[in-house]
Amino acid sequence: MRLVAREDKAQELTQEAMHQAYLSLDRLRESARFKSWLYGIVLNICRSHLRDREINFFSLEAIIDGLPFYTIPFFNMPPTPEKLAEERELHRIVLDSINTLTSKDRDVILLFYYAQLSLQEIALLMSSSAGAVKVRIHRARQRLKTSLMLNHPEIIPIEKRRKVMIKVTVADVIKQERKDEEGRTQAQCVIVLQDEVGKRALPMWIGSHEGDIIAMGLNEFSFPHRRQLTMNFFVNLLQTINAQVEEVRVEVLKGMTYYGIVKIRCGKNVSEVDARPSDAIVLAVLTGAPIFVAEDVFERTGADIPPAVGILSERKGVQSILKGIEEEQRQVQEISKKRPLSGEDIKKLYEEVITAVYNS
Repeated sequence: MRLVAREDKAQELTQEAMHQAYLSLDRLRESARFKSWLYGIVLNICRSHLRDREINFFSLEAIIDGLPFYTIPFFNMPPTPEKLAEERELHRIVLDSINTLTSKDRDVILLFYYAQLSLQEIALLMSSSAGAVKVRIHRARQRLKTSLMLNHPEIIPIEKRRKVMIKVTVADVIKQERKDEEGRTQAQCVIVLQDEVGKRALPMWIGSHEGDIIAMGLNEFSFPHRRQLTMNFFVNLLQTINAQVEEVRVEVLKGMTYYGIVKIRCGKNVSEVDARPSDAIVLAVLTGAPIFVAEDVFERTGADIPPAVGILSERKGVQSILKGIEEEQRQVQEISKKRPLSGEDIKKLYEEVITAVYNS
């Protein structure tokens, strides 16, 4: 039941295990070890069944913290498709990392965390002592933890990611043209984060929309009669419930992807939420919260600022973005003054949009 989480399937696999055990009794050398021997047969049958289903249940927190984990079947809490895909991906990552261990380390991790066998039962299966098994589990867990933190830092629980953090400021936001994978040219922005002493800078690609919001937030720039931006709406929601953004952090870099954290306080409750660095930095700029970058991220992708340059303070990129926004707004206002849209114009426009959507 612990392994397959279905009573009918558990009974079916038990029957198969008893059948195989009966046919294999002549291979049992010591009758005193029958219990552990039978456990091994049941475990192998269940493993085969789960491999066929391509579903493996693992608890990352349990493996990292060294605590036994009792499987919670998916069907007890019906998951959304997104949650199911996320869980499958997490289980695949953990299983792949387990498969990189030596055969003995892999077996002891699977027997303890996956099959839920006791130290004594594992010792019998591996012809060892309970103390030796405990030591091997500890060592295997440390190797697995190191592997996961090195190759998949984004899945490590937030509280396990504590690192040396460097406080930074937004030195500039620069809009540039960039080609995507299909060769199409798109406008994107590079945000430049600078440490407080002005010795190092970290460039980071972000979306054009987020770059515009950061540029406007840095200069408290706004338009009359302009509809509220989504991120401003989020900031107002936080203020309404008396929640504060205490800090944002760029903690992890995997490949070319950064991972961020937003720390929010609401009364006595403090929560840390995973976020895209661009969204986190937008919130920091709009709320005045401090921004931090992990030292190891700075070392990997940061660059020293030449002494002749000094602290970047002019923000020429920001000024260029704001001028572009002002020009777009001016053109829109001129067009609306020349020929204001009537109700019939708006209705016709909606019909054209709907027609285009259905035709596509």
